[in-house]
Order: sequence, then C-alpha cells, then structure tokens
Amino acid sequence: MSRGNGRTLLMALMVAASPAAIAHAADAPKADGSANVQEVVVTGSHLRQTGVNSPVPLTVVNATQLKEMAPTTLVEGITQLPEFYGSQTPQSGNWFTRAGYGDLNIRGLGVNRTLTLLDGRRVISQNAFGGVDIDMFPQEMIKSVETVTGGASAAYGTDAVAGVVNFILDTKFTGLKLSGQGGETTRGDGGDWEVSGAFGTDFAGGRGHVLVSGEMFKQEGVFSYKGRDWYQAWGTIVGPNNELLIRPNVVSTGSTFGGLIYAPGTPLNGLAFNPNGSTYQFQASSVASGAIGTSAGRQSITNGGSGDDLGGGSIPTLDPDLSRYSAFAYADYDLAPNFNVYVQGLHGVESTLAYNTPEGSLQGSPTAVTIFSGNAFLPANVQQIMTANNIASFTLRETGSPQGFGGADTLRDTSVMNSATAGFKWNIQDGGGLFNDWNVNGYYQYGHSTRRMYQIGLNLLHMFAAADAVKDPATGNIVCRTSLSANPLPGCVPIDLFGNGAASPAAISYVTGETPGVSITTPVYFAGTGYSPARTLSYVSQVAKVNITTMNQHVAELSLDGEVFDGWGAGPVTAAFGGTFRRESILQLVEDPTNPPGDQTNGRPIPCNGSAAAVASGLRGLSPPDCANTVGIQYSKVSNIIGALETKEVYGETGIPLIANAPFMKMVKLDLAGRWADYTGSGGIWAYKAGASWDVIDGLRLRGTYSRDVRAANLSERFDKTGGAGTVTDPLHPSAGVINITTFSGGNPTVKPEKADTFTAGAVLQPGFLPGSSFSVDWYRIKINGAIGQLGAQNVVNQCAAGATALCSLVTRDVNTDLPILVGNVYVNINESLVRGVDFEANYTRDIRLFGGGPESVSGRFFGSYLIENSQQLNGAAKIDRAGQVGIQQSDGVPYALPRFKFTAGLTYSNGPFSAYVQGRFISSGTLENAAVAGTTIESNHVRPIFYPDLTLRYRLKIVANTEIFGTITNLFDVDPPVTPYYSTFSDYSLQTNPSVYDVLGRRFVVGATLRF
Repeated sequence: MSRGNGRTLLMALMVAASPAAIAHAADAPKADGSANVQEVVVTGSHLRQTGVNSPVPLTVVNATQLKEMAPTTLVEGITQLPEFYGSQTPQSGNWFTRAGYGDLNIRGLGVNRTLTLLDGRRVISQNAFGGVDIDMFPQEMIKSVETVTGGASAAYGTDAVAGVVNFILDTKFTGLKLSGQGGETTRGDGGDWEVSGAFGTDFAGGRGHVLVSGEMFKQEGVFSYKGRDWYQAWGTIVGPNNELLIRPNVVSTGSTFGGLIYAPGTPLNGLAFNPNGSTYQFQASSVASGAIGTSAGRQSITNGGSGDDLGGGSIPTLDPDLSRYSAFAYADYDLAPNFNVYVQGLHGVESTLAYNTPEGSLQGSPTAVTIFSGNAFLPANVQQIMTANNIASFTLRETGSPQGFGGADTLRDTSVMNSATAGFKWNIQDGGGLFNDWNVNGYYQYGHSTRRMYQIGLNLLHMFAAADAVKDPATGNIVCRTSLSANPLPGCVPIDLFGNGAASPAAISYVTGETPGVSITTPVYFAGTGYSPARTLSYVSQVAKVNITTMNQHVAELSLDGEVFDGWGAGPVTAAFGGTFRRESILQLVEDPTNPPGDQTNGRPIPCNGSAAAVASGLRGLSPPDCANTVGIQYSKVSNIIGALETKEVYGETGIPLIANAPFMKMVKLDLAGRWADYTGSGGIWAYKAGASWDVIDGLRLRGTYSRDVRAANLSERFDKTGGAGTVTDPLHPSAGVINITTFSGGNPTVKPEKADTFTAGAVLQPGFLPGSSFSVDWYRIKINGAIGQLGAQNVVNQCAAGATALCSLVTRDVNTDLPILVGNVYVNINESLVRGVDFEANYTRDIRLFGGGPESVSGRFFGSYLIENSQQLNGAAKIDRAGQVGIQQSDGVPYALPRFKFTAGLTYSNGPFSAYVQGRFISSGTLENAAVAGTTIESNHVRPIFYPDLTLRYRLKIVANTEIFGTITNLFDVDPPVTPYYSTFSDYSLQTNPSVYDVLGRRFVVGATLRF
C-alpha cells in the first residue's frame, strides 16, 4: 500500500468511527493581532494546527497580562475575563459545598461543567464537588492561559460542557527568577505578601532540561466593615401587599445579642436584655414586618426602634485568612533525537479561616432555647413577673456574638494536593513511511489530595443543659439541672444568657464545639450504603468537628497525531487518535463525637423531651427540630462518603482543508471529532463535534461549530449527603408562613450523564488598513438536557403535599406542629438549562513616537460578553431566565452573578524600561432577582451599573540583576459596591451586597519586584 493510500484509508476509518461522521472541531484562539504563527496543539483539540485556522473561539492571555489584571491571586486575574460568571473565590462560595478557593465557572453553568487543565492534563479536585483550585498551580511557571468558550467533551471528555481552561506551562524556562510583593487595602486591613522563585537549566549537553519553582502567599482576612461607610445593613422588609421594601439599617426583631423574650400573650413578651442583664422593652419601628420574637421578623431602625445588626455586629468574613505554598519540579531528557521522556511533580498546600454565619444561633432556625421559672441567672424583675403571672417558661431568642458564645465559632480548612506525572513524546521519523512525522504522546499521572475541614460550632446538647441553670439545694451553688440527675452530663457548666457578655468563659467553652481529648473507636456509617463496607474509625476528639476528605486520581493516556495525506490541493489532512483511562476515588470520614458513626439516617444526638434518656439526665426544654436532626454541632451535617468512578474513553479527530486560494475562499476547512466514553454507573455514551472555518479574504474569517457534549455525575452527585439550611412554605399549613428548615443533599449512584448541544458562530477581522489590530465576535448557544440537579427543598415539600409519596420520605415533620423541619434534596436528571450570548474581543498594537527616550508602543485589548439568556426549567415548573440577575434570590438566598453585559479593557503604554497599564472593568445594570415569589413584588428591582478602574506601573532597571519594580492599585477610585439587599430569615440579618459579583474590599495597593539572573 502506498503512503498516500494508507493515510487515506486511515482517515476514512477514523471519520467512520465517529457517530454519523459528526465530531469535535479543534479549538481556535481569537485573533490577537500577532504576526507570529506557529504550528501548535491548541486547547480543545489534539491536532497540530495554528489557532487562527481553527473554528472554535478561544481566548489567550499571557502570564504578564494576568499579573497586570490582578497581581495577587491567579483566580482574581483570570475571572476578570467576561466569559466567567460566579467563579468560586476567597470572597464567595459556601464553605461546605465549595470545591476550593480558585474554581472557575464558564457561562455561569457551574464549576463542575468547566474543565480545568494544567498543560493539557486534568488535575485532581480537592473534594467531591468537582472543580479544580487553580491557586494551587505553579504560578511562576505559567506561560499563558487558553479558554475555550464552547463545549469540548469530544476532545477532553466529561466536565467540558461549558468549556475548557488550559494553563500552559513554560517548561523551557531557563535562568533564575526571584519575585516578592506585598500589599493591603486603604483601610489598613487585608494585608498580603508573596515570595516566589523559579530556576531552569539545560544539562547533558542540552539533551535534558530541568526546572523547579516555589512560592508562598499569605493574606490576612478582613472580618469587619470598619472604614467601609457604604455598609448600612441595607435589607428588605415585607410591606403592604407583600411588597419588599428596600431600607437601610434593617435589623432583626426576632433575636438580639443580649437575648429577647418570646412569650406571646404574657407580660414578658418583647422584653430584651441589656449587656448588664437589665431589661428594656423592645421597641417596634414604623417600618417593620413580622412579630417580635419570630425568626422572620425585621425592621428598619433608621428612624427609631430596637434591634442589633446581627451580621455587621458579629464577625463578618469579607475575606478569609488565607495562606498557601506550592512547589513544582519538571525534568525532561532526549533518550534519542526524536524521543523525549519527562517527569513532573506538583505539591500545594492551602489553608483558610473564616467565621460561622451565624456564630451560634438560638433564633429558632431551627434551634430554640427554653428558660424555665427558677432559672438561677434570671434577673429578679423577670422572675417576679413569671411568679406573679404563673408563667412556667419562655423562649429566649439570642444570637452568638464575639463577646458571647459565638466568638470562637470558626470554619477553617487545609488542603494538600500532590500530583506526579511521567510521560514521553515521540516524533516518528521513518524516512517517508506511513507514520512519518507523526507524534506519539503518552503519560500516566497520579493525583492525591487531602482536605481537612475544622468546624467549631454550638454544641446543642451542652447548650440545652447549660441554659437550664438551677441552684443546688445542698450547696446553694448555681449548677446545671442535669448535674442533679441520675445520669448527669459530665462537666456541665451553667450559662448566663441574659445580656451580651454575661456568660462566663468556662460556660462559653462548655457550649462551644466538641469535648476534646476523648478516645473514640467506632464503626463508620456511609451515606447510601450504611455500614457497608465495614470500616472502623479511631481518633482522639478535638474542639473542632473534623471532616477529612481524601481523593485519589489515576489518569493514563496515549495519543498520536499527524498528517494522513496531502489532501486535494488545499492542504494536508491531519488526524489524531487516542485513548484514556481515568479512575477517581473518594473517602470522606467525619470525626464527630456527638454522632460517632456518622449515621445521617438514624443517628439522634439530641434526645427528645420526655424521652427516657432526657428524663434520666434531667434534660428539658429540648428543641424538637434538633432532636429530629442527626448532628449535635449546629449547622454541621456532613456525611461519611466512599466511592469510586472509572472512565474509559477513545477518541478521534481530523482536520480537512477543503478549498484554498479560490475567489472568496482563501481557505475552507472542516474539523470533525468523536469520543466514546464508558462511565461507571452510566454505560457508554458518545460526544462529537463538527466545525468549519472559512477565510473569505485576507483578514476576514468566519467560523462555526456544533457539538454534543456530555457530563457524568461527579463524586458528590453520586455518593454525598451534605447538610445545610433553608426556608420553605408548607402547602399543608400555609398560615405558618416562612419556615426555617435543615436540608440535606443526597447523592444518587444511578444518575445518568447530562447531554448538551452547543452551537457557536463567529467572525474574525484583521483589517489591512489598520495594521496590528484584530476584532472578533462569537455567538454561542448551549442547551443541556437531563441536567444533573436537584428539585429544591421547596419543590420536594410541594410535590409531597401534592401526592408524590416517594418524595415524602425526604420530609421530616415536627411531631407536635406537623411543620417540616428536615428536607432531603437528591440529585436526579431533571433540569433543562439554556445559555445564549455573544462574546467580543478587540486587540490593537502599534509602535509610536510620542515622548521619545526609547522604543515606544501602545497596545490595547478589550474583552466583552453579552448574556442573552441563562435559563433553567425543572420538571413540571415554569422556565426561569436568570440573565441580568446580580442580586440575591429573595426566596432562597442564592446569590446570582449573571449581568447582561460586562467587559474588561486594558491599555498599555511602553517607553523603554517604563510601562503603564490602565484597566477598566464594567458590569452593567441588572436586577435583584428574576424569579420573585408569587404574589410578591420588589420596591425597586434595579441594580446600578459599576465600573472599576485599575492602574499598574512597571520599571526595569539593572541593579544586581535585571530588575523590574511595579506597583498596582486595584479599584483606583475606591468604588463602593451597589446595594443588592436581602434579608436572611435563617441568619436573621441583612446581606447588603453580592460578593460573587462586586468588590467589597475597596481600594488596595500592591508593590513588588522581580529579579532575573
């Protein structure tokens, strides 16, 4: 067989192997105005080709530009690109359900639908929720970042529904580079510093190359609104006709830091406690909603009224304490002129500390504490009223404060990630044979991550025991009532709850966290499988409840690519083939002495009132919702998890030039690709893609793609069972209004892969009359069918009430009130999601003569994105389009980060050793919410637009080495975040703005220097 015929047959077999011969097109960067064209493998494809000839839009940003966009963390820089919506950063995301502190989210479809690669290879996640923390990457070694803004499952497999972000490493770096920087906000807080170094050199006469790098970063958290006068506790109040009024200084009428009595129909109702324990009558304001002492009650105290700002007055986490360090090593060696082997290792550690919100709650959401007549700490005037009116007990609404039982309620975690890679690169030279000049690449990679999460929260059983303080009839000392029982709780210290700061340090210590120093050995109860597989956990308890998540990842891939034959005169036909095996496993173990096995089905750490255990221990006043729950530390429902997923994949791609150098057809090219994957629990499924690019004339190219993308459920969606909190209304008891509940999200081992259809169409213009410029526009449409998601707690309650008996097993009701207190929310294939929009990019570079003194140039770059639609539809529910929503959803407290239009634009002026970079970031006006609760309106459903300017100055000089000094001012004019008010009935305080979208720190400075030897 001739070489040409053999390649033709090879190509035909590959195309036929893809379903309906429709497959994945290669990914193309948006034109950047560069005249330098290289043959490379572009992100989103395994073909060797130039980015300018590929049909898929792809944004390329080099490392220098990323540093100018944001000099502190990698995620802060990359998420300034408009295609990212709602990425997880240190300022945003839920501590329990975040994947990390640098997880990317393309199109707002979720971090689990954005595939993040390091040099074209997957990286292990830090927990079950998917996503990759990019701040663990070796930042000194990153050369550029490429972002595919369309589906790429056919090229890279699952998780690439929204797109792919590939961090390209500079594995040819030579020399020594040392860097250091530091900064803080203009309020004198949020201080940070970073030091890093990189070294690379050849060895063995140039046949080998080795490089190492390391970096350390530390950031002081911001835990106060001090100096930020924009914060005025703006929130919402339910006004007449269910209109949500937007007002400043909205505080709780349901709880205070010192304690508020809820005893309807008695003279005690509405009495509140000053810090010294004296009482005052809680005053209602003229702008209020909800009865005093109820969990949803709040009022604006701008013009009078009582109340504490339970959010701003506690320890709000605007930015957590954060520290990280990483080490990276790489070496390659040419065993033969065309055969290179390499090894790579990455080690990263990241630690954070934040505070619980709320910091211990006796607000009735769901925990409530009962104070009985005769309580030894009761002020005399309160006891007199109880005695005179024969009042046996009352409910005390109180929130933990820094001076009270909430100051130690912290959330911290430490993640350790290790990754090792070994591979080879072989360029076949067989003297013109069938595979001459083909590349063969193979690698094996092992990843291991451990995340330890430490939560210190309110110990509910201890609080119930400590709050019931009585005098010991034998000694006259104040003791816990349980201490006088047949089965006392060991070490109980009575607590004085009447006044902020009234509790003793010993009492606060007793009601906070676990009992340390207890040796525990227990069988382990796993979510979904119970006590199977059999496993024993042994540990010594700490004050914190500890959640240890260990993950392992094995990836092996073999690929080859090259020219199949010379084509039909338009250029060579290229092809790529490959196969991948991946195994990911998780083991999550929770050290919780209040529920040692971690039995989130039957475990009940808190006994119920009147039970034999409660009577024997002298316990009373136990909160019914808590006795129905499975955790003893407030807001800490986390399950033991064990599970593994395996994926086997084969793929093929081809690039086929069809026409070249014809009138209005300078180049027409077709790209096809297909991937077959076998996922654990799902079976086989195809992903495929077809794309075309058409160079009409010099400087004008049209491009378009269609792809079928797939995503299999991640480890959390299959095996997890994590708790949380929320609110619902109950169709069976509509008069109950908003009800605070505990929720848990359940994994589903049988959930099927979701399927997405993605279309893109665009144009690239490089006009000859404006040298150094390029412009691109790309339209996209991504529709996900059978998306993996949850019904939501409210839908579970609604459908159970409507007769869906299978869902009623997920709803636990209070035995006395029949109101829901615990609602489960399992993953199923229920959602349909649709995202449509348009991306814009413009680039311009030009040498100029303006001031003289050295080579002068000016360059600019504009990235913009317009979101047409971002909608979701649950089975049996109306479609909801979230496009334009930048506020916090009033019904459930979910923050949305989906502005209609946003852009980032930068202008650089260079003159010899000096350069100045000015950047502007714009977020268009938007709405607070797009899906109001039926019958509810918002006084003003408008959020103003925002523009943030930044400035970076750089200067190069020769000292002991080539030195560059720089300074950056972020948020140059200290622009305040717009008001996006929400009142959390769960936490009982106002959330004024949305940190998922807006800057809450304000103006900050960074100065630093880099030395190159």
